[in-house]
Amino acid sequence: MPFTVTEERYELADLGLEIVGRSAPDPLTLAHLGLRGEAPKRWEDILFLDTETTGLSGGTGTYVFMLGTARIRDGELVFRQHVLCDLAAERRFVAAIHEEMAAFRACASYNGKSFDLPILRTRVVLALRADLSVDESHLDLLHPARRLWKDRFGSTTLRQIEASVLDEPRVDDIPGALIPDRYFGYLRTRDERLIEPVRRHNAQDVISLVRIADRVAGAVRDARRGRAPDHAPAALALARIFERSGELDAAFCCYESAYVDGERELRRRSALPFARALERRGELDRAIAMLETLLALDAGTPAWREQAEARLRRLLRKRWRRELRPAG
Repeated sequence: MPFTVTEERYELADLGLEIVGRSAPDPLTLAHLGLRGEAPKRWEDILFLDTETTGLSGGTGTYVFMLGTARIRDGELVFRQHVLCDLAAERRFVAAIHEEMAAFRACASYNGKSFDLPILRTRVVLALRADLSVDESHLDLLHPARRLWKDRFGSTTLRQIEASVLDEPRVDDIPGALIPDRYFGYLRTRDERLIEPVRRHNAQDVISLVRIADRVAGAVRDARRGRAPDHAPAALALARIFERSGELDAAFCCYESAYVDGERELRRRSALPFARALERRGELDRAIAMLETLLALDAGTPAWREQAEARLRRLLRKRWRRELRPAG
């Protein structure tokens, strides 16, 4: 058998999914997740994927021998796993996975921008002389994970996020560096026991990817409802994203949380954009008091203090003009 395709189905509730697969994806939420390209209108149009390869450096000599994918179908998460059992059949294997991927409008990965998609693209070009169109709309969840959790946990490897965010540390997982040797051993011996740990590793990668997308989308949803992340650096990261997209109420909620709950340096970093948000809401006294306090504490670099003083002067002038305005 040149390659195999297996399939498993999971109930969304069993995976703890609250947003992914539950309703139509919101384009702004997908943008906050880091989607590049046109936003799909249905979760069913997004293919979550992860590869296992014969090497970790990429290049034309590196083969994709396993592709795990997940998609939403009929209220379930469908996981499929393609495994190349004979390198001589790579062209047929690549044609099969290329056909499957072509049915989707977007893909999602974890560090796929740097690893999975370039290798897939190379194999498709070499084997089929074709293009990989699904990566035109690509959601790489490593980047929102870094913004939300790097300051909190130090590392944003998939293993770290599983343990710290999903509360599911891996047990008896095969190290990634051993996977190529296991695969080559399988090709020599056809001993399924060699590749079974790789199958489990790949399946958990893909399922975790879907759950991380749901957690990030949940953080976006909660902030829109007035509940910022309970970790100040994550709140500041979301605040900046919301402000850039024009979601000013959610941005205010997150700036306020970052300033109130943050350590001194984070409070300084959030103070100027928070003052801007307060000004937009007409809360001049509060913005002035905040900047006066920080300046009195000699916070920040000379450049930051110059910006803070300029903002403070602007706020004072604005308040003075407001006080001079005739009542009624």
